[in-house]
Amino acid sequence: MKTTSQPTIRFHLFFLVSCLLLGAGTAAAGPAIDILIEPGDSAQLTPKQFEQRLDLKKYMTRTLPVKLGRHGIEGRIIGDQDDYAGEGRQLLIVRYERYNPGATAARIIVGFGAGAASLDVSCELLDGDRQLLAWEDGCGTSEHWQRLVNKLNDNTVLKLKAHYGLR
Repeated sequence: MKTTSQPTIRFHLFFLVSCLLLGAGTAAAGPAIDILIEPGDSAQLTPKQFEQRLDLKKYMTRTLPVKLGRHGIEGRIIGDQDDYAGEGRQLLIVRYERYNPGATAARIIVGFGAGAASLDVSCELLDGDRQLLAWEDGCGTSEHWQRLVNKLNDNTVLKLKAHYGLR
């Protein structure tokens, strides 16, 4: 039985292939976007309506960047359009157009879609001042309002993946 302290050719080959594969995975960074979520004009809404939209925004602020990141898109929430970095980043603006919180009691007692909540948004993807994409989306649910945000987040991810040619 022959023992040697030097690494074998197989080990060198394995090490080389591993380095190449790891390097290939980190060499190409995905798209980077700033995300501005506009819940609506507080002057045109009742205080309760605006508070509900802020709840939607808070939840979308936490969940949308995570969902985008899972698909290779780096998303960063910004508070104002003046915070848009530019320089290699694009800007996604999500505007809440209409929100109906529905009636929780009707959803629980009646069921069958009674008291359903709905949310309609308009979205715009900008590169500097140039509009790359614009779309409207909306959905409804007879379950908790967070499902609205989750569905619209999923739809946004699909739209952006198609735009960037990601799988």
